[in-house]
Amino acid sequence: MGIVTLLLASVLWQTGLPAARAAEEGAPLEIAGGTSTWISRHGSVLVLDRERDGVLQGYLINNSPGKGCRGLPYALHGRIIERTITFQVTWRNGVEDCPRQTEWRAEIRSLENGSFELRAEWEQFSTVIAIGLNHDEARRGKDLFTLQMSNEPPQSNGSEVSVIP
Repeated sequence: MGIVTLLLASVLWQTGLPAARAAEEGAPLEIAGGTSTWISRHGSVLVLDRERDGVLQGYLINNSPGKGCRGLPYALHGRIIERTITFQVTWRNGVEDCPRQTEWRAEIRSLENGSFELRAEWEQFSTVIAIGLNHDEARRGKDLFTLQMSNEPPQSNGSEVSVIP
């Protein structure tokens, strides 16, 4: 699994270039189509492919230490409207399945260095129906992703809220 993560990371950090070029050319990110790569402080990789109509497809690779469903891509779908992104991941990919679904709502913010970040709140639900048991409470948290705007490999400082409990 570590080799897969390394190979994916070596390819993915370059996918932020179309979004970076759009930002450099003065185009607001919310209208720039194409693929962008975002990295969380734990090193999780979020790849968004945005169509001109605001529909998002992509995947998330969870790299949060000590969590399940790590190091493999999980499909996501969502939408972007102006500076708000919403997307969800069902943690199933045929290799490793976690009985959870996570939904994010994030605001795109410009940084002083010309990059962008996603300040997100997430809510996670069980995808298992437990008959006769109390409803599984949703888990909530916050996340921060930074747009990768260069060919430099992503760096992690290990100080972020995790995505998968």
